[in-house]
Amino acid sequence: MKTMKRRQIPWIYQYSRLLIGAIAILGIFVTAYLTWVKVSQNGVCGTEGCQIVLSSPFANIGNFPLTGLGLLSYMAVAVMAFAPTLIDPKTNKSAHNQISNLTWLGMFVVGAAMAVFSCYLMYLLAFVIQAACPFCIASAIFTFAIFGLTIIGRDWEDIGQLIFTGMAAALASVVVSLLFYNTAIGGDINSLAPTTAPEPGIGWEIKSTSGPAEVELAKYLTQKGVKMYSAYWCPHCYEQKQLFGQQAWEQITNIECAPDAKKNSQTATCTKNGIKSFPTWSINGKLEPGIKKLAKLSELTGYPGNKVFKYDKLARTE
Repeated sequence: MKTMKRRQIPWIYQYSRLLIGAIAILGIFVTAYLTWVKVSQNGVCGTEGCQIVLSSPFANIGNFPLTGLGLLSYMAVAVMAFAPTLIDPKTNKSAHNQISNLTWLGMFVVGAAMAVFSCYLMYLLAFVIQAACPFCIASAIFTFAIFGLTIIGRDWEDIGQLIFTGMAAALASVVVSLLFYNTAIGGDINSLAPTTAPEPGIGWEIKSTSGPAEVELAKYLTQKGVKMYSAYWCPHCYEQKQLFGQQAWEQITNIECAPDAKKNSQTATCTKNGIKSFPTWSINGKLEPGIKKLAKLSELTGYPGNKVFKYDKLARTE
């Protein structure tokens, strides 16, 4: 009489939960440390690129640190990875199997969302922030590993349902990413242009708030002797000021050309230097008329620092 040979369970099925849980714990340590650095503002994360990332507009969702969201996600994955071990399959097989199935699906959904969002963050690092953050890259690798293990780590019965669920999670993550991007960049104002008449002799109040990149660029321009010639009543000058924001604009060397300005009118200086339109930048002895995106000013002056400028997308010129 022939005996039925027991089906051999692939090793990955036996250890996938343990691997997912271990990777999630590593992610917890990384994101907890980055969250501490971000919140305390006293720690350093080891590299200049990491500091640039944590000080960028993309480091928060509202007032909540993005690293904190990653921390919560890793914690959720870790809990789901180890949850079935709390129930003895010998004494309560039904409950154990139910928890196992639910947590597998939960890990897959969270893993899919984390992987898609990590792709978006890697895009920001490479093409927007243009800074290398080893901890951020490591976290992205962790999310890809978790997502991959949720797919190959068990024998899924309904592949079609799995694909549909994964696509829904990915789509939700894409929508959140786009909303996050629009909030992070230029979230406090929708337009650079003034909406009222200028206050006589003074102009308009700057309503935009500066980010770290704007302040850093403004200080660099001042150190390089870059100046801007403007007139308080000039709406284009106001738009240029809005590109920098309140805090950064205080660092800029601005030459006021309007003769009736109430503060520091330097009409003679403007005339002497051949200023014919506003705003006009003086860079390395060369006059550059017109509004300039901060990315363009960076290019013209050789600025090497943080280039995550909040309002460039709102500018109507180069």
